[in-house]
Amino acid sequence: MADEHDSGYKQLFAHPEVVRELLAGFLPYAWAGQLELSAFERVNASYVSDTGRQRHDDMVWRLRLGGEWVYVYILLEFQARNDPWMALRMQVYVGLLCQDLLRRRALTRGGKLAPVLPIVLYNGAARWSASTDLAQLMLAPPEGLAPFQPAQRYLLIDRGSYDARQPGAQFNLIAAIFRLEQVRSSQNIVEVVAGLVEWLRTRECASLRGSLTRWIAAQLRRQLKRHNMIIPDDLSEVQAMLNQTFATLADEWEYAGIQKGRQEGLQEGQLQGDRSRLRFLLQKRFGVLAPAAVAQIEAAPAAQLERWFERLFDASSVEQLLGG
Repeated sequence: MADEHDSGYKQLFAHPEVVRELLAGFLPYAWAGQLELSAFERVNASYVSDTGRQRHDDMVWRLRLGGEWVYVYILLEFQARNDPWMALRMQVYVGLLCQDLLRRRALTRGGKLAPVLPIVLYNGAARWSASTDLAQLMLAPPEGLAPFQPAQRYLLIDRGSYDARQPGAQFNLIAAIFRLEQVRSSQNIVEVVAGLVEWLRTRECASLRGSLTRWIAAQLRRQLKRHNMIIPDDLSEVQAMLNQTFATLADEWEYAGIQKGRQEGLQEGQLQGDRSRLRFLLQKRFGVLAPAAVAQIEAAPAAQLERWFERLFDASSVEQLLGG
């Protein structure tokens, strides 16, 4: 269940709407709340660390601000304990990003590197206690050497320390996600899902709606401790299901049987749609697909397709994606 939850998180932050809500909700700057979706663009994050291992838990976006690009590096941290050396790790990741920008000559109009906003989104059980400033991890230097010491800070968003009950003048998607993870009553779950349904109702974001529904389904199964629970693919139907009451146990069983049949049909249709969408995106990026690749996609289950979608921007070839 943890893998399902973590994979769902990664899928959520692959959508520009979610990244925009993250910046609007956690940056105290006016420009963060005024960004248009057209300003966001996902960037390939296939940088290799000194160990030669690729990181797939990171998201890199760039957004156009004032005629120039600003890069947002989001590190999704799902480990159980916080990392005391995170500031050092972040310096390495930001350095790799800057090296890649220089290699690709993706510089500003003045020939300089673009600014980078590093964010650590932590989802562990224990509260984060590590320093967010690299300078605090280093011994004070002798007189005169301070200007030559490395410096790196990152914005920490600790889900567990976020007070989901604090009043807000405006609904925020990230705040609702945090709240759904923290609620302990059915009534609170219903309230949060109702807010999400209303938020999505006024927006054209079909792809995000699917990812969000799958994440909520995994969260509900974990919250309600019913791992085999049938969850509809439509968020409005999820809301109706949560509000459903039954006069007898027989009525509940009948409702569950109808929902299971509908769900199986919907899932098969969605699976075929995901396969077609993946083939289309791969052909747009790499050209005509080999028959073996098409056959592999057509035989893949939903979980495998999600992993391929997640790594689509990181892969350098069809063979690397499907064989990874």
